[in-house]
Amino acid sequence: MENEDGYVVMTLQMKRINSTQPSPHGSQGSPPGLDGYKVAVGVLGAVCVLLVSAVIAQSVWGFQAGWAECDIQQAAFVSRLKQSLCDPAWSGPAGGTGCELCPKDWRAHRGKCYWDSRRSQIWSESRKDCESRNSQMLVIRDQEEMDFINTIAEGTNHIWIGLNITSHTRNWTWVDGSPLNQTLFPVSGPVASGSCGVVKGNLINSETCSAEFKWICQKDAIVV
Repeated sequence: MENEDGYVVMTLQMKRINSTQPSPHGSQGSPPGLDGYKVAVGVLGAVCVLLVSAVIAQSVWGFQAGWAECDIQQAAFVSRLKQSLCDPAWSGPAGGTGCELCPKDWRAHRGKCYWDSRRSQIWSESRKDCESRNSQMLVIRDQEEMDFINTIAEGTNHIWIGLNITSHTRNWTWVDGSPLNQTLFPVSGPVASGSCGVVKGNLINSETCSAEFKWICQKDAIVV
């Protein structure tokens, strides 16, 4: 039957066309196994996040542990330093244990280190020498310090200190910029440009800065 055969052919062609048309739920439908792939990618992403978090946590812990170890080593070093260099009977500020450390050939006293020269030179060169030692020429703050300086002087007649007449004010001024308290330490001698201070006994005298005398430097002590 021709019509029947033609009908059969048409039916087969329609089936082929329908099989190539897009799915009503998408442009081409979902390839087989795509949903499983998406799940695997999600699981892998979660694993990566967990691994990164673990690495960060380990790094933070290691950093903290490193600081703790550094503190332990520092405390041990300070303890050995005290045992080697400090007098066990010394008691530090506020009742704490510790001691004042000064460079070799410097004397410690009330938180400062003092160095006295063995030769003589003019005042400006003496000041430069103290600066080269990362210190300054002696600045005397009170009578107790003056008494201590006399123990260093050991009978020396004149010792340069960090005191001079500034040209712009014509006043006695310490090398750190502070003015001299002449109520506490009156100066004997002329007050003129080119005058510098020396210690003689418990007194401060005025001398010409071009004279040559020994000198004293000072710096802060290291307290451990």
